[in-house]
Amino acid sequence: MQLTIDDRPVELAEGASVLDGVNRLGLPLPQLCKDPDRPALGACRTCLVHVEGMRGVPAACHLPAREGMVVSTQHPEAVRVRTTVLDLTRSMLTPGGDRDGFGQVGAATARHDLREPAWPPLHAFAVDDTKSFFVLDRDACILCGRCTVACDDVQQIGAISLLGRGHATKVGVFGDGTMASSVCTSCGQCVATCPTGALRPKETPAPIVRRVETTCPYCGVGCGIEVQVTDAGRLAVLADDVPANGSSRGMLCVKGRFGTGFVHARDRITTPLVKRDGSWVEVSWDEALEAAAEGLARHRGRFASLASAKATNEDGYLVQKLCRVVMGTNDVDHCTRLCHSPSVEAMLASMGSGATSNSYQDYEDAGCIMVVGADASANHPVIAVRFRRAVSRGARLVVVNPKRVELCDQADLWIQQRPGTDVALFNAMARVILDEGLADEAFVRARTEGFHAWQGSLERYTLQYAEAVTGVPAGDIAQAARWYARPAFAGSCLVWGMGITQHVNGIHNAHALLNLSLVAGQMGRPGSGISPLRGQNNVQGCGDAGCIPTNLPGYQLYVPETLARFEAAWGVRPPGRTGRVVTEMVEGCLTGDTRAMYVVGENPLLSEPDLHHAEKAFGQLDVLVVQDLFMHETAERAHVFLPAAAFAEKEGTFTNSERRVQRVRAALPPPGEAWPDWLITAELAKRVARRLGLEVGRQFDYAGPAEIFDEMARLTPFLGGLSHARLDREGGLQWPCPTPEHPGTPYLYGESFPRGRARFIPARQIEEAAELPDADYPFVLNTGRLLYHWHGGTLTRRVQGLLELAPRLEIAIHPGDARRLGVDDGARIRVVSRRGELTGYAQVTEAVRAGAIFVPFVKLSDSAANFLTNSAADPVSKIPEYKVCAVRLERLP
Repeated sequence: MQLTIDDRPVELAEGASVLDGVNRLGLPLPQLCKDPDRPALGACRTCLVHVEGMRGVPAACHLPAREGMVVSTQHPEAVRVRTTVLDLTRSMLTPGGDRDGFGQVGAATARHDLREPAWPPLHAFAVDDTKSFFVLDRDACILCGRCTVACDDVQQIGAISLLGRGHATKVGVFGDGTMASSVCTSCGQCVATCPTGALRPKETPAPIVRRVETTCPYCGVGCGIEVQVTDAGRLAVLADDVPANGSSRGMLCVKGRFGTGFVHARDRITTPLVKRDGSWVEVSWDEALEAAAEGLARHRGRFASLASAKATNEDGYLVQKLCRVVMGTNDVDHCTRLCHSPSVEAMLASMGSGATSNSYQDYEDAGCIMVVGADASANHPVIAVRFRRAVSRGARLVVVNPKRVELCDQADLWIQQRPGTDVALFNAMARVILDEGLADEAFVRARTEGFHAWQGSLERYTLQYAEAVTGVPAGDIAQAARWYARPAFAGSCLVWGMGITQHVNGIHNAHALLNLSLVAGQMGRPGSGISPLRGQNNVQGCGDAGCIPTNLPGYQLYVPETLARFEAAWGVRPPGRTGRVVTEMVEGCLTGDTRAMYVVGENPLLSEPDLHHAEKAFGQLDVLVVQDLFMHETAERAHVFLPAAAFAEKEGTFTNSERRVQRVRAALPPPGEAWPDWLITAELAKRVARRLGLEVGRQFDYAGPAEIFDEMARLTPFLGGLSHARLDREGGLQWPCPTPEHPGTPYLYGESFPRGRARFIPARQIEEAAELPDADYPFVLNTGRLLYHWHGGTLTRRVQGLLELAPRLEIAIHPGDARRLGVDDGARIRVVSRRGELTGYAQVTEAVRAGAIFVPFVKLSDSAANFLTNSAADPVSKIPEYKVCAVRLERLP
């Protein structure tokens, strides 16, 4: 339909409002309560207009557009009433302090020639500055409600609301306490939407000269962020969200919103370093690269590399290419080995693909979500929002976790199994589905194989047996199975984290979950799917790019036809046998099989289990080359340090947990002499090849990351239709995307599986753990992440606001255990295992069961969980058992 606004025609779709037309024309009409990306609230009444043939001056935001309407924003009556409303609105505000013009209110009143308010403000509130990144200044608040909608409807947190009535109304939290006393997670959604600065960053405002859309560098959700560059050439503390991003839809967590400042950390290394006589010496790039190349070339045949799940796809592709083309080895790995390698290997065996099958949107559309061994609210907060939205729409939520996590507050059922008993639990659920006739028999017959052998393997997994093994009531196991197999609407999503994988039984745990999804037929259609929540921002992409010892890029096997295709492209035939995983590389340092390592963007001396053992191993290396941002625990032991560019300083792509390939864009130049990772690796590869006398031609000459991506896409069929140019035009796309015309794939297995038929693979409940409690070490240790830190904290410990939110290591202990040990909440305690010890502060809570404790991965005050953890590994996937080991507690004075 067409209407006229201020004598200008505008075309609008059915259902649009007059305000949509105003905004399309770019007319400066106040709309103080309207977030540009959210539905209109209609609270401020400042978007008043005049419409021919209509009485009064209606609000444009709630006025449906009609064919032939003639609208004026400048009609004298509309301007008069609007000016009065703006005057009343401005009178709610108190000038002074750190208030800077009151944002959109100041701009609107200036356009309406309002210089001084006609009425004095009614209130005087103290500024609430108890949050580390932002303040709540009620003297700058107009009660528009945008912040409460952002908190309640967008983030589904509900920390803030409008308190009181009439003139006493104000924005506040439960009990009228401080923001710090509330359930606020510091996501900053309220700060981003506030039109007046009532909620504003503590950072002193600075002019913004450039805004760059990129992808968050933290977890595997892959949220879109818009970083803002100040006139001082630094990133503003507050990053904006990107509503058009297909994965995050305008949501961010505290790390994405406020956590990018690590790029400006004072201890950032920006000059190449070489260690001489035990001390670091600044050198030129040429000298550093030659020193690294000499050491690596000298140890060809006893070399290994760790690529980075925090770097780009292009960076990872070149690391594995250096290994295979120049060093002649498949000994390349990355942190997937330490998080989801059982998931990937089990899915490859059962389905033929090692990735999440569904999209994030399917969580919101599902009728049942089963979340296993994952604390999404802490690790993947934007995913947790989608879970909460699903619950609000009537979905069943089943949480399976030995530890009480935040999602338990919204769950219909919390299953608290004993650690290490997952196979018994899920095999029993599968048997319920079979015994009660809930299986999708058509799906099983038409699209799977191995069913009868698997069915026979379930014989002993009765509900009674499972209850005895897991400690979970039989009725709860049966109820979870029924809800999952037959949701009230749509399908079911099975979501899991490292609580499933980081066990000596990890591969069997993963197969048990996959078998459950297959027998219920819960994949291959909207609202269903299997979802290992990936940890690092690009752990999916790093595996896709070939940074694993078991496969070439695209998970292609070492078979003659594939090796020949890579040889044709690279000029060198890749090695044809499986390489070593990271845990084997580390052990090789002690046996002499590993004499040189090239570590890019990883910190194994914080992420490896049994850190004392790992430190001893790395100490045996003749050559250690580290490429990173900071002098972290591993870098301190290096012989050469190569300073790399951070995410905000380079171009490339990340691939997130829903297989969405997204652009990473440079907002800043690299500091000092730092280089992008891809360029460092390319230059190093050429120098090593030259020393070895290898002819690699122009294999490592690239104009930039776009050219590297194009080569990777040509060799990786499921990326064949993607390019930087296409991603810039269309936004992120989900693989498989085999051709330039292909739209991407929201969900896998709709018609077939890559291996033909999906395969049931029996899962066995073997030992609960490699190390169980005894008289000397009577507690079970569980580990995990925190909301305010990322993994070991190498990045987040360099963001002051995040460190303020979680400044010390807190050890969760059950109240009964605390009483028995005489430990009060907040008391200093020591945790000791057979491998090491750490100190921290007791957090007395019923979130953990009696006899268990929880220690976060993050290293604070020189205490890190991996000084305690066990290096015993799953024999198939080689993942260490981070989730279970035996410890004792000691009270400290």
